[in-house]
Amino acid sequence: MSATPNSPSTATPPPPALRPRILVVDDEPTVRTVARLMLEAAGYSVVEVGTAAGAIARLQSDDRPFAVILLDVTLPDRHGPDVIPELRTVAPQSRVVLTSGRPEEDVPGHGADGYLPKPFSREQLLTAVRTAAATTT
Repeated sequence: MSATPNSPSTATPPPPALRPRILVVDDEPTVRTVARLMLEAAGYSVVEVGTAAGAIARLQSDDRPFAVILLDVTLPDRHGPDVIPELRTVAPQSRVVLTSGRPEEDVPGHGADGYLPKPFSREQLLTAVRTAAATTT
């Protein structure tokens, strides 16, 4: 059976208000954009910020929670692992996935719910986000 122009071959994604939300915190605009595009293609709603302060401000001002916070280890204003306790206070329902160009063993005791080495593929990103979102504390 072939798809007709009026019948999509894939399911229609839910409206933005119903999509799981991801906050991407990285000081590299290219990394944020690539992650956003990959996540949006998988049906997530994505917000990008470039600093730890921007992440905290966004979490405090938003009325909808983020399922996952994708947090870079190296930010211009704070070290990623150092901001995790504050993220957990401001957004206790959100899971945190730490990202870095370094191996996870170089960031011992980071306290995140997941770890995603850079560069990452679409599959690695989606697996990390889905795994973290499925965890409960």
